[in-house]
Amino acid sequence: MGLSMRGLWKFLKRQLQYPRVIRLEGSGGILKFKVFNPTEKYRITEYGGEREFLRRFISEITDDDCVFDIGASVGLMTVFAAAQATRGMIIAFEPDPETCSRLKKNVAINLFSNVRIVPWAVGDREEEATLYSDGSSGLAPTLREQPGRPGAPTGEVMVQMRTLDKALEQGRLPLPSILKIDVEGAEIICLKGAIKLLQGKLGRKPRMIFIELHPTFLPNFESSDEEVYRILHDAGYRAEWRMERKDQIHLCYVPAGTTVRL
Repeated sequence: MGLSMRGLWKFLKRQLQYPRVIRLEGSGGILKFKVFNPTEKYRITEYGGEREFLRRFISEITDDDCVFDIGASVGLMTVFAAAQATRGMIIAFEPDPETCSRLKKNVAINLFSNVRIVPWAVGDREEEATLYSDGSSGLAPTLREQPGRPGAPTGEVMVQMRTLDKALEQGRLPLPSILKIDVEGAEIICLKGAIKLLQGKLGRKPRMIFIELHPTFLPNFESSDEEVYRILHDAGYRAEWRMERKDQIHLCYVPAGTTVRL
């Protein structure tokens, strides 16, 4: 019994030890992630509860795509996308300082040279903004307070907010072929700051937009899911795939008239 208890303790100790490296199978081999707390471990080992969203997203990336991962967090989707777009480029946006540092470590540990990390928030104006965040061990950071939500971030950090349209017009970013957006309700201001891109006024419009919609958070941005749908429809996109997950909606949009397999 004593040996058994010691063995159990050693097992539990290993399980609780941080930092630790998690290995997942990706395109072309094993992908590595360094996690520093249970929240990060969940985001990697359990795919943040978004395994199907990740699978569909990765399945549509070609080797020469330019992918914008907006709300990259600790880098799960960035790393998987980088392994897929071997001749392309992944632009990973993550404004939270601690989470961004984790993202950088997960890109570096895989020796990727096709990832560029952008530490500013994507929005509808150029200004300094308050990001509500409890760091990488808390719930996902947000650009608006989330009153009434258990565990909602309460820490505050000032970050730079910029628009995709202006960054593209100034040549600070390459033209994306795929957008992935997961920003806790800020999807509405992200889209509003990318109207020219979505309408094809800056060149070829993105051929796919993967978006995690947060109907319960959008009112904090004086918006709604209907406004998000309207913006994408008016820009010439239609929903190709939709899946509800708890209080979120996962969607893939493609230009109207496009036929794809998801």
